[in-house]
This record gives sequence, structure tokens and C-alpha cells, in this order.
Amino acid sequence: MKKPSLKLADYLNGCASFLACLKPYMHLTRTSQGVRCRLTLPDGSCVDVQGQDEPHIALNLMHALVNLMPEAQRVEQKEQQSVSTKQPVANSQVTETIMHSDVKAKQMDEATRKAREQIGVTTKVTLLAEIDAVAERRGVSRATAARELLQDGLARFNQESRSKNTSKLLAEYERKANDFFGAKTQSWSIRADRRLVMKTRLTAGEYERTTSSFVTGLLAEALSHNVLVVPTQEQNPVITDASLVLAVEAINSVRGPKAKAIAVEAGLGENRTLANLILSGSVFAPARVMRKMADFLQLQLDVFSVALERRFRSQPIPAFKATSGKPEVDLQRKPWAVAVKELELPADEEARLLQLEG
Repeated sequence: MKKPSLKLADYLNGCASFLACLKPYMHLTRTSQGVRCRLTLPDGSCVDVQGQDEPHIALNLMHALVNLMPEAQRVEQKEQQSVSTKQPVANSQVTETIMHSDVKAKQMDEATRKAREQIGVTTKVTLLAEIDAVAERRGVSRATAARELLQDGLARFNQESRSKNTSKLLAEYERKANDFFGAKTQSWSIRADRRLVMKTRLTAGEYERTTSSFVTGLLAEALSHNVLVVPTQEQNPVITDASLVLAVEAINSVRGPKAKAIAVEAGLGENRTLANLILSGSVFAPARVMRKMADFLQLQLDVFSVALERRFRSQPIPAFKATSGKPEVDLQRKPWAVAVKELELPADEEARLLQLEG
């Protein structure tokens, strides 16, 4: 019999939410035959399965658990029957109250079943206001609108990533999120069904993004296709060329060796390299870092952001002959997580900088 072909996409899509619940109770060990998994069940018993690799372990584990389900159901039914025969006959009023409570509990469970996981995000206040506007016009709550927009954004990403470069696509999503007016941010949570949450987290990790920044990009992308959203450009002040010239001069005044002061002020420690990368426009910095840098330079945040983007787009292409291969020039601004990890900093400092993204 021909063995089924296991693909990574099938493994992630089919097993992500299931394995997430079981992971705390699983213990994996390498053996000469492959991988051995020992799962501890709530009653204290254990399930042992083996496989040549992790995907096979997942399939074998699910198969073993499915085989246990009928037996578990029969035991539960017997216990319920035995309990029901021992209970005294209740009067009609008590019975009616119990039945009403059971129906109400079932209704509440059904309503909350698809919203039992949450994702913490930090977005611009104006982006959150757009979500509220969508919710109001659709006649739903903010939680429902955010959940629908997240699902829409993830679906668009999965579709577009099949034919487009994912790095460029994610950079475009992040640009849309940064384009929302203002600098003030707010932390909030999206509640969604476990399957959607796990897919979102796994996809973010696959492309080296934090869940917060990835979700913010998905929301911004979904909002950009929503015809009910009022363009924020109507609220944006006009940015003149003269103000951009002054901003570039201010940025140039602190670049290079002088970047230590602005790095400390922006919460980057004494990391001049990272500060210079931000000031060159080649890195998408978190909102809180951008705001502190703009305050240090005494610039409006919107002017500062546009000036950095123009600096990056106008960067000269190096005119030199490469010694090995072709010279590499970044065509897209790097996400924060990628830029931080490329510096190969100590683990604690890297974690601290990654947390600046919220």
C-alpha cells in the first residue's frame, strides 16, 4: 500500500489547533527508529506512539486518540445513567428551573465556543477607530468586526502569497499599518476561535514576525479593501517639501557616530548600529521608537516617517564591482524583528528590543 504524502501545509492546517492543546502534556524523545511521543491524559493514563518524524507522530497520535473516544463515550454514558437512576424525583418547579438553566448554559457555550482564544495587539488609535467605524456600520460589536477583518486579512495574505514575494507582501502590509494617522497607540485583544488564532500565530512565526505586528498588518490590509472605511488622508495635515528638507537635515545631524544619544533616548540602549539603520529608513521601527526619535529631533511624527521613507527610496545603488557574486541592495524596508535578529545580539538584549514592538 502506497504511503500518504505528507505536506507541511496539510500538517499545519490540520493539526495546529489540536496539537496546541496537547503540547503541555506531550514528551518527545529521539530513538533509533525515529521519534517517540508520550502523552499524559487527564485521568493519569498515558498514550505512547512512535513515528519516523514529527508529522507521522502527529498522525499516529490522533489515530490513537480517536480509537479511545468510543470507549470514553460509553463509560461516560454509563456513569450518567447510574447517576440519574440514583437521583430522587424532583418536583416540577425545580425540574423546570434546571432545564431552563441547562438551555441557557448551552446557548452561552454555543455563543462563546468560537471565541475562546485571544491575541494581544498594539495598534494606532486611528486604526482601532476605523475598526469601530466598520463595526458600527455593520451593526456588530468591535470584537466581531475585528475577528472578521482578521479572517479577511489572513485569507488575502494566503491567497496573495501564492503568487507574490512574501517579504514584499508583508512589507506592504506593514506600510499600510504605519500609514494610519497619528502616533498614539493602544493595546487591546482580539478574541477568535482557536483554529484562526493558531493559524495566525504559526504564520507569523513562519515569517519571523511577532503576532502583534503580523495581525496589525492583516487588519490594515483588510481595512484598505473595505469600502466603508473613510480614508484617513482627509484628516492628515499637509506635509510640505520644505518640512521634509528640514527633517532630512535634522536626521543627518545625528547619524553616524552621533547616533548614540538618540539611540539611548529611543530605548535602544547604546546600539548605534540599529539607530543608524532606522535613520537611514531601511528598517520599520516600532511606533514607540519612532515617536521618541521624532521628539528627540523636535519633528512631527508624520513628517519624520515620510522623511525616512523617502530617504530609503532615494538611496543610491552602490557603483562597485562585487568580489563574489552581485552586490545586494535591499529593495524593501526590513521588518523590526528581522533587523534585530540580524544583529546577533545577546539573547536578553535581543528579547528586550523585540518587545518594543508590543
